[in-house]
Amino acid sequence: MWVGFQLIRIKNLLLISISQVFIVCLLYSYAQLSFTVFLYIICTFCLAAAGNIINDYFDITTDQINKPNKQIVSKIISAKNSFLLYIVFNTLGLLFGTFACYYLQNIALFCYGIFSILLLYIYSKKAKGIPFLGNFLIASLTGFSILFFLLIIPSNKYQTQTIYALSYFAFILNLIREVVKDIEDVKGDKKAKLNTLPIAIGTKYTVLLCKFLMGITFSSLLIVLYLSNSIYLKIFISFFLIIPLAYCYQQLKFPYKKNQISKISRILKLIIACGILAVFFT
Repeated sequence: MWVGFQLIRIKNLLLISISQVFIVCLLYSYAQLSFTVFLYIICTFCLAAAGNIINDYFDITTDQINKPNKQIVSKIISAKNSFLLYIVFNTLGLLFGTFACYYLQNIALFCYGIFSILLLYIYSKKAKGIPFLGNFLIASLTGFSILFFLLIIPSNKYQTQTIYALSYFAFILNLIREVVKDIEDVKGDKKAKLNTLPIAIGTKYTVLLCKFLMGITFSSLLIVLYLSNSIYLKIFISFFLIIPLAYCYQQLKFPYKKNQISKISRILKLIIACGILAVFFT
């Protein structure tokens, strides 16, 4: 059972699900935490789990170099069994998505599920080896998963604007983290003959791109600070988003050490989680 949890990255999935609950409860109300919302949360949980499995399934060669102590597929669980789990989670995700569509009287969520499955498969098999495209696809899926709350829950102007803002920041922060992870995994990716961004344009220019994206994020956060009337939100954004992001910006250098890049990746994950909690102060 524990191996299965490791394979689907249960901690990350629980973080996503808890974040979705926070968005509903804090931005809307506890009363909006309906059966349909739970169906959507479970649907995204299952599809994301399937995405993690198929990613590891196609990453056997690279993980032997980049994560030899964390490799699960082919080392702890066979490739065949991992693919069966992939099918199971996708099926469950589509079932929960179909039930949600029935209650919403809208097939958009089912279409999104099919689209996500195809996109995650294409990403894992091919797109992750195309410079920047794979990073962009994963970040886009993350952003769109937040936008779907507008379809599920009736929203006023303020709630709509907040969902758009959360979606935007989820997109750009995940994009930065995905590129940083490519820098971290460059050695194994070269052996697997993947043409990721650091391999295509060089690590030096990839670091500069990350810093450019961080600069855009800084500017966006400053705009939020300027527009917000909440002193608590301003304090939270300053201490839990801007300062940690500034630290990542300062630490992201060329040449670099792999443990330094790994640390930046972990901090970016925490920044993304804190970004969701900012809803508490809106």
